Parts: sequence; structure tokens; C-alpha cells
Amino acid sequence: MVKHIVITGASSGFGAALAHCFYERGYKLTLVARSEERLKGLAKQLNANWHVADVITSYDTLVSEIEQAYGPIDGWVNNAGIGEFDAVVDQTKAVIEETMMLNATAPMVLSRDCAKRMRAGGTIVNVCSQAAKVPTPKSAVYAGSKAALLQFSNALRLELRPRDIHVLTVNPGPIATPFFERADKSGRYEQSVKRIMLSPDRLARRVVKAFERAEREVNAPWWMNAGAKAYAMCPVWFERLAKRGFDKK
Repeated sequence: MVKHIVITGASSGFGAALAHCFYERGYKLTLVARSEERLKGLAKQLNANWHVADVITSYDTLVSEIEQAYGPIDGWVNNAGIGEFDAVVDQTKAVIEETMMLNATAPMVLSRDCAKRMRAGGTIVNVCSQAAKVPTPKSAVYAGSKAALLQFSNALRLELRPRDIHVLTVNPGPIATPFFERADKSGRYEQSVKRIMLSPDRLARRVVKAFERAEREVNAPWWMNAGAKAYAMCPVWFERLAKRGFDKK
């Protein structure tokens, strides 16, 4: 039986890379995004279903709509997300609410609804961030939203284990995608980390492999995850040593 995978934020960037990788592995796909033109084009390439939706305004009903239109769901990837790199005192209430809604509340509700409907053997994939483990200046709200999703996912994994539904978290560092068009309007941060940016295609291949192996999480790059472990053990020491890197934003 061909498994049915749903990907939010699928029209470009990491979501599109994931769609290509799942397609190459023979999965049935339903792609969800706001951009109808890009979504239709990608869906045509991959012989996929496409569903235009703004996750923030539709997360209450999105899982049921997808299931009714395209059939039972075996894998759901919460990939849609946003960030704006600014000091908290310079961020508007609207940006804070939008970030928390899209990065935390919506994927939590979507994960809940998937858990209610998924067959045994299903997998929920929540795309979090290394920022969830190591918060940095000018990413307080973004890091907070991703940390909330990461801890939610870790608890949900334990809750769903008896039902044979798996939860995979993806914790990447900077990825070379259009994410930075909004997150880093000046372009300074993107330029400063360009040489260490992850390839979306390479990361997507790792995630699909982890999906198929029912791994707990994907962390990339390895050295950033090593730093996250050091931060967890010695936060004061780590913050002092990493100050130069933290100030790049």
C-alpha cells in the first residue's frame, strides 16, 4: 500500500525539497501552501494533490479536509513556519502572535488532529530548529516558538507510542531557502552564515531516511547540535564563549 504524506509550507524551500524526496521514494503526496501558482506547478511535477490553505486560518479543519478530499493520512509534515530577526522591544504584537500561531499553536493542533485519525504505523514530523535548543539575540520569539514545538513533540511521542504513531522532530541550523527574505530583511545575517548554510535537498534526504527508519530526531549540522548539548550542560560558559557568533544577527 502506498503511503500518503501531507506537507505544509510545500510550495518552496525546504518543503518543496521534502516533496521531491518523498516523491522519489514512491509516496503519494498532498502539498499544502498559500501560493496557488507555485503549488500547482510543483504538484504537476510530482503527480501530487495540492491544497491551497493558510495554515494560521485553517488549522482547525485542515486535517479533516485533507483526509476527506485525498484519503487516510500516513505521514504529516508540519513544515510551514516564519521568523523575524529583531530585538523583542522592536517587534510588534502582531508579529509575535503570528510567529507563535504558525510555529507552535497550529502544528500542535494539527498534530493532535492527525493523532486522532492516523492509522497505526503513521508518523508526524515537526520541523523545529536548533534555535529551540540554543536561543540567540534577535530570535527570542522565534526560538521560543520552536522550543515550544520541540518539547510538545517530545511529550507527544511518548503519548502516541502505545498507539504505534511516531513523532519525528527536525532541528536544523540555517538552511539556504527563501525563509531569510522575511527573517533577515537587511541580509547581513544571511551573508554572515552563507558558508555554513545547509542544503535543503541534502537535509530533505536525511529527513526522509529518518522518517522511514522511525528515528527520534534529525539534527543538523552535527557541530551545531554538539554546541546545543554543551549549552544545555553549561549555559553561562557557553554564552560567554559564543558571544561573537550570537551577535551576528
